[in-house]
Amino acid sequence: MAEVYQRAQAELTTSFATVYTVPGATSSVVIGCRISNIGSSSVNVEIKVGASGSTKRIIGVATPLPVGSSLSALSGDKLILEAGEIVEAICSSANSADLIISVLEIT
Repeated sequence: MAEVYQRAQAELTTSFATVYTVPGATSSVVIGCRISNIGSSSVNVEIKVGASGSTKRIIGVATPLPVGSSLSALSGDKLILEAGEIVEAICSSANSADLIISVLEIT
C-alpha cells in the first residue's frame, strides 16, 4: 500500500463547493481541517462529507467564525473517507473564509 500526504484548499463562497474528492481505489484519512475568517465581518461556515450525489453528513452546522479567527473542524479527531466521497463547504459571505484540508491518501 502506498501512502501520500495531500492538501486541498479553497476560498469559500455562498454556495456549497467541492473542496476535496477522494480518488478512485483510494481511502483517505483527513488529518486536519482549518477554516480561517479572512473577511471584515463575522461569518458562519459549514462542511459536509459523503458520496457525490447522495445525502451528505454535516460537520458543524452554521458554525460562527469571528473576524480574524480560525478553527479546526476536527479538533484532533480523524475522518475516514472512501473512494469517490467528497468534502464540501460553504460560507455565509463570499470570499470571507479560507479552508485547508490535510489528508493521507492510501492506495
